[in-house]
Amino acid sequence: MKIKTLLTVLTAASLGFTAFAADDDTPLSKQMSVVNKSLRLVKRQLGDAAKKDDNLALIGKVKAALDEAQKLEPKKTKDQADKAAYTKKFKEEMGELVKTVGELEAGIKSDSKDKAEAALKKIYEEKEKGHKDFGVDDD
Repeated sequence: MKIKTLLTVLTAASLGFTAFAADDDTPLSKQMSVVNKSLRLVKRQLGDAAKKDDNLALIGKVKAALDEAQKLEPKKTKDQADKAAYTKKFKEEMGELVKTVGELEAGIKSDSKDKAEAALKKIYEEKEKGHKDFGVDDD
């Protein structure tokens, strides 16, 4: 009987956490999740020349997600005193990220692993800076 009660409590708790996590998803976080997942896959298979077309397709997904993300605002925009400056800074940093993704794409197209790896490193540095600037909590 105790096991049944314990399982019921655990199930209820897990459902509560799932609902809480779903409330935290924003359109921007969903687009950035696509970017993150795609870039992780590119990073894993970058050394495999046979995956070049797959990587270019993933870069296409990243670019599309970034295009959509640039149309959105960070979750904390409404809490800012100077919303216009905050949004402008977001757009500028997203623009830089798009440029760096273009560098990654160029590196992959030209079969230059060094250029692609350098671009990936820069992307992750920009991600860290952006998350710090806009108060994003990494999971």
